[in-house]
Amino acid sequence: MLNLYWLTLPGLDVRWDWRAVHDGLLDEFEAIETVLPTTTAATLLIAYRGQAQLDGWLDSIDRSVVARRLSGQSESAIGARSTRRPRNGSWSERVHGSR
Repeated sequence: MLNLYWLTLPGLDVRWDWRAVHDGLLDEFEAIETVLPTTTAATLLIAYRGQAQLDGWLDSIDRSVVARRLSGQSESAIGARSTRRPRNGSWSERVHGSR
């Protein structure tokens, strides 16, 4: 079953940080199916299978955001194409938790 985790991180600028966070999480965690930006400030929706690995996810997000900001990327993250290979399947099941 696919789980959803609504994650709000003060200081996260989804408009600019989303692509780096998306690619970093998908590269590091096989259980994560996708990471979606939301219209709620500083909030992402993570679709995953199995158990949430929140500490690992937060470490990955921190590394991704710091690396992106240090590199000076200025392109719009949401409009940019991901380098991660697409995953097949659909999801719609349940919301696992929020923070």
